[in-house]
Amino acid sequence: MAPARLTAPLLAATLLAVGVLSTGCAAHAPATAPEAAPATSLAPLPRPAIHEIPVADSTASKSMPVEAYLFSSAQRQQVENARDTLTVRCMQRFGLSYTPPPPPPATDRGQATHRYDVSDPANGYRPPGPAPTPRPAPPQLSSDAVNVMSGGEVPGSSKTVTSYHGLPIPKGGCAGEADARLTAQGGSILDSQLAVGINFDNYQRSMTDDRLTAVFRQWSDCMKAKGYQYPTPNDAMKDSRWKPTAPAPSADEIAVATADSACRQQTNVIGTWYTVESAYETEAIQAAQPELTKVKAGIAAVVHNAETVNSGGSL
Repeated sequence: MAPARLTAPLLAATLLAVGVLSTGCAAHAPATAPEAAPATSLAPLPRPAIHEIPVADSTASKSMPVEAYLFSSAQRQQVENARDTLTVRCMQRFGLSYTPPPPPPATDRGQATHRYDVSDPANGYRPPGPAPTPRPAPPQLSSDAVNVMSGGEVPGSSKTVTSYHGLPIPKGGCAGEADARLTAQGGSILDSQLAVGINFDNYQRSMTDDRLTAVFRQWSDCMKAKGYQYPTPNDAMKDSRWKPTAPAPSADEIAVATADSACRQQTNVIGTWYTVESAYETEAIQAAQPELTKVKAGIAAVVHNAETVNSGGSL
């Protein structure tokens, strides 16, 4: 009798649960304005000193201080490739084949890229480039293959399979084994929640800083002179009239985005916001430096192991 096979959605859920599907940058703040809890819910930090605020039309060539403690896109792809390779090797030990889906391409966009500007006013407030394509679900696997992949724990079943053809299934299955090998010298395959928090929280803190709120008022006056009423750039970006699921931005959205972009440059929103938020991030990093030093070392250890696997070595 042919083995039972999982449907693609159930398989995807299984592999996601055990960490086989790409984590991508899910733990990262996006390269555009991050979303987080309101600033009023954040613990206060001392107002950081700023000696100079440069004029800037773009932060494309800059990085946020916290990026030293987050996986870059290229590093994430290295780790994902290595996870796939180790998973395939493990499955082969059991006489099972597994072909992972291709990972999304690495990008050179950092956390500061289009964080404070309108990336392309002619495209409204939509993110630059083509819409991100989710990593496709892998081909359907037999129930035996799913057991070996996930450690015998299948959604919707209380049964746990601990061996296959006399070979013990590793803890967490082949997916768990791959992650364990990549993190054997420390670190995690996921971004540190401390670093993620610094990335999100200080974006929110920056928006309550008097140096930035003063610039927002100037920006708002500039927009008012152009016929638009918005207190802050984020209010313009989040206008409920904009329909991101529509095939193209409306003429009104393009007009507002064009005015917004011009006013951001006129009032130095980009230079001020980058400088203020970077100062808050630096302050938060200094307060958590011992732990973040370990985070940075962990990233280096995981990436080193990934490079070893990707070059044909073993762990």
